[in-house]
Amino acid sequence: MPDRTQPPAPEAGALLTPTGLASSAEVAAEGAALSAGSEPTVPLKKGYLAVLIFAYFALYIAWIAPGAFSLAVRIGQIDPAGRDTSIAFAVGLPSLIVLFTGPLVGVLSDRTRLRFGRRRTWLLAGMLTGFAGSTLVGLASTVPLLVAAWTVAFIGYTAAGGMFLTHLGDKLPAKQRGKVAGFTGAVTQIAPIVGVGIASVFATLPLAMFAAPAAVAFVLGLAFVIGMKDESGPATKSRFELRQFTQGFWFNPRRHPNFAWVWISRCLIFLSLAFMQLYTVYLLSSRLQMDSAAIGGLVATQGLLGLVIAIGGSLLSGALSDRIGRRKPFIVAAGFILATGLVITATMTSIPQFFIGTMLATFGVGIFGAIDQAIGLDTLPSDQGQNGRFMGIFNLANQLAQGVGPFLAAGILALFGGDYTWVYIAAAAFAVIGGLLILPVRPGLPSTVSISLTKTR
Repeated sequence: MPDRTQPPAPEAGALLTPTGLASSAEVAAEGAALSAGSEPTVPLKKGYLAVLIFAYFALYIAWIAPGAFSLAVRIGQIDPAGRDTSIAFAVGLPSLIVLFTGPLVGVLSDRTRLRFGRRRTWLLAGMLTGFAGSTLVGLASTVPLLVAAWTVAFIGYTAAGGMFLTHLGDKLPAKQRGKVAGFTGAVTQIAPIVGVGIASVFATLPLAMFAAPAAVAFVLGLAFVIGMKDESGPATKSRFELRQFTQGFWFNPRRHPNFAWVWISRCLIFLSLAFMQLYTVYLLSSRLQMDSAAIGGLVATQGLLGLVIAIGGSLLSGALSDRIGRRKPFIVAAGFILATGLVITATMTSIPQFFIGTMLATFGVGIFGAIDQAIGLDTLPSDQGQNGRFMGIFNLANQLAQGVGPFLAAGILALFGGDYTWVYIAAAAFAVIGGLLILPVRPGLPSTVSISLTKTR
């Protein structure tokens, strides 16, 4: 079974909330390390890695800035009356589709026989698709065309992101993984802030707002593709089987109850984040009467401060968790802290209150991020040779939440007559429930192989 690990889709909505979660490169490397297979031994040169990281940085700007800011602005310009429903479709539909296209591209790349290269072929195709889709988004004058174009772009960027990380899995020796994961992790936190800052400058120029970041991403991606070290033959000669592929999306919760509780808890926390991030542009414009450029500057500032807060929460909780030998209390606390920040944001009437609420929520997410990956590994099922598959399922929790969340949020908003307050209240409820659902996890179950299972107390 091919490893289903793929980069998590960028989180939807305007609020830039650094998660403090393990980067997608770390997760990919962890899955590779846990799965059986040959290990690369030749170190990659610093210059080669630098080009890769800059290309990945540009990709993340083009990939996440639209979901974080630009889509909400453009939809507000095209369809102000129906913006609340339209933004849910624009953000949610692509996230649902890439649940299947992302792993599928990975499987197909394993079987690609072109002399141009297995990963390079799909990386270039993804970058081209992303650039074309983003350009069409900037030219779109109707919501259906915008949603269709962004779905195409999102599929392309997800494929390209997956190929960057798969290439690292193919070529990066174990002794370089930690350092490279640190850089790629920083990219996933900093690139959204830069992207929103750039997009806010072009808030009144739709084509530039979408096409400019996409063009930079394509040029830097092409620069990496030209010098990319990639094999021309397939890594596997096994036939693609749909049944085997779909099994990668499922596990038996009765057989693996610890992993099931961790998965559900994680999904609800990320559902809370999806709610929190979807309507921030519209909340700020309606409550504080801010224009798009001002909102972009505010969101970028919030993202920068949030990055510092999230890192602080992550480092503090990680150190305390190791010292006292417990994980679950921190997940519960993170859920309540996140919920408190969401309630403050829900009732905000000023910029200072917005910052207080979002910073508190971000602190909670930072705490969650430090413990989430550890407790996931602690409860990883012990099925022989299935670690890569289960790491993919573990990531599916947040990917599914990001796809379903916008539609649920839009439904709640419609139910309460367009009052954004209730979307944030619902998000707070999901955060609390998600935190509490970690409590049934118990050490010592035979279905679990643990790195340090006693720390799940």
